[in-house]
Amino acid sequence: MKFSIRYKFMVGLIIIFCIGFNVISFFMNKIIVDNSKRIISKEFATNKKDLDLYLRQFMMMNNIKNNEKDFEEHINEISEALSLKLDDRVTFYKNNGQLLLDTAYADGDVLTFYTVDKNIIDNKEDLKAAFTGKSAFSIINYENNYIVAFAFPINMDGKNLCIIRYSKDYSYLFQLNRNLLGITKKMILIIFMLTCIFTILLSTKITIPIVKLSKITKEISKGNFNLDVNINSSDEIGELGENFNLMKEKIKEQIEIINKDRDNLKIIESHRKTFFDNVTHEMKTPLTIISGYAQMILDDGYEDKKILNKGATKIKIESNRMHKMVLDLLTMSKLESYVEINRKEKIDMEEVVNAICEDMMIKANKYNIKIKKCIGKEIFIYGNKEEIRRMIINIMDNSIKYGNIMSTINIGLYSEENFCFLTVEDEGKGIPEGKMHKIYEPFYRVDKRGEREKGSNGLGLTIVKSIIENHEGKIKIESREGIGTKVYISIPLV
Repeated sequence: MKFSIRYKFMVGLIIIFCIGFNVISFFMNKIIVDNSKRIISKEFATNKKDLDLYLRQFMMMNNIKNNEKDFEEHINEISEALSLKLDDRVTFYKNNGQLLLDTAYADGDVLTFYTVDKNIIDNKEDLKAAFTGKSAFSIINYENNYIVAFAFPINMDGKNLCIIRYSKDYSYLFQLNRNLLGITKKMILIIFMLTCIFTILLSTKITIPIVKLSKITKEISKGNFNLDVNINSSDEIGELGENFNLMKEKIKEQIEIINKDRDNLKIIESHRKTFFDNVTHEMKTPLTIISGYAQMILDDGYEDKKILNKGATKIKIESNRMHKMVLDLLTMSKLESYVEINRKEKIDMEEVVNAICEDMMIKANKYNIKIKKCIGKEIFIYGNKEEIRRMIINIMDNSIKYGNIMSTINIGLYSEENFCFLTVEDEGKGIPEGKMHKIYEPFYRVDKRGEREKGSNGLGLTIVKSIIENHEGKIKIESREGIGTKVYISIPLV
């Protein structure tokens, strides 16, 4: 069975109150009784002292000798004087326990003039103690009345003349104590009720947000992250709600990241499969050609020099193509696994671009293509120099390969807002708008018919993009079919 926090608070509080109330009542009652006894005892001691002094003076003034016989002979005079002194009934006993005189002319029972109830007995414990030479008192309780009986021996010069006993009604004192105890219990009860009300309010204030948190937690477990905990409180409960909302947002962000990573993994896996299929296909073509020409040479190439030369030439071309493909695949593997071929260094882009333009000029001249440069000075980046060279060569090689004969390739290099910008613009076949989104895919070629050279493996732009991303840069390609293509590259400056 499930019990709420509020229920546990209340049950625990009631148990604590019951135990505490009984313990407090017990000890308070004991303290009050003990205090009453101390008051009675102190008053008794004072009265005894006064009576001893008064009796001594009375006996001296009336020439009563200090012996039992003379004392008993004048007992009426003495009892009358002491009764007037105490303003109450006085009883005298001989040392042997025999009743000597009762000023009320009764049998010495204290309760005779207080009650007629025969079930209430005067046990005379005080009198028994007095016969042993002690001063004592006993409390007799009946019907919420309290009668105190006092008894002590009358001692003159070391001689016990007799035992005197008298009583006094102390009901008023015990009634005051009962009233004090009753008021105390009422105060305790009021405090308990106030505590209960406060506890209910406090537990409600605590449990309502917890219930909200519990419900929202269940919703979150179902995948609903659009709920917020709204707790209008400036204490720890409010802080708990705020922290819960922060935690929920963090969990939501992490789940979104996990979902994105999962989707990316699916895309990567798809790309890997496509890449593998393309590699298999691309390598199959040159291998088939090499195998075919090798077989042709083996069959009759040794006798026909023309066939031998043609076969050897084809085998050489396809071997070079495969060699380049393997090198590009190794480069792709290193780039994708973030393996640095060489240590990164400070690179002077002006020097690199000028050197590449000089090298590519030879190839461009074969097709009457001009390379026009607009290169800024003192432009430095931090990176791998060989990778940057390979990236620029790939882009310029594509511009020459797909550019029109007798056209111009414009190379631009400049810095702006902490970035190095490189632009390569050609005049050529261009890329159809519907195929722009696939140009970075491995082995993807828009149209082989526009190529002036055989042996392209379709990894150029894939490698270019990986190199740029490894250098925290970006690439953008704009192209219009039949007009040309412009490549924008940005890499952070040193």
